[in-house]
Amino acid sequence: MTAPPFADTMFQKWLRYFERESVQRSIRERVVDPILNHILKQVFPYILLICVMFILLLFSVLVTLGVILFQGRSPTPLAASPTV
Repeated sequence: MTAPPFADTMFQKWLRYFERESVQRSIRERVVDPILNHILKQVFPYILLICVMFILLLFSVLVTLGVILFQGRSPTPLAASPTV
């Protein structure tokens, strides 16, 4: 099914209109940038919280690893050797 000639003509005109650099810049400045800025302002505290949680998790893993490694170096009593 093909589009009617009128619809095809209008689509081509809209396409040429939106391909202009000035129109693209205007849409970017008036629509896209404000939306992205708003989204980033809303999401930034959560990104910061995730980074802090990741650093705390990494620190706790390193402390746990250090405790496990240094605990393994403490002298342990020798196990009784099997008699033959």
